[in-house]
Amino acid sequence: MFIMGSIYFIVDDAIKALPYFEKSFQLNADDVEMLTLKTNVHLALQQKDEAITCCKRIIKLEPKNSEAESLLDQLENI
Repeated sequence: MFIMGSIYFIVDDAIKALPYFEKSFQLNADDVEMLTLKTNVHLALQQKDEAITCCKRIIKLEPKNSEAESLLDQLENI
């Protein structure tokens, strides 16, 4: 699931990528790499709230993840 989602995201098809990341999330909600890509898909689809949720999940799993912290700060201040 994760690989298919990644492929669709790489070829700029976020709409097709999202269901694969949703399924990957159901299978393993603690995969930070998957959550990072899922965040980017939500951003590509202009789904700010969902991207914020993903960032918060990443920070919960990796409290020192500066990339997620920075992105969350940007999203919450838009």
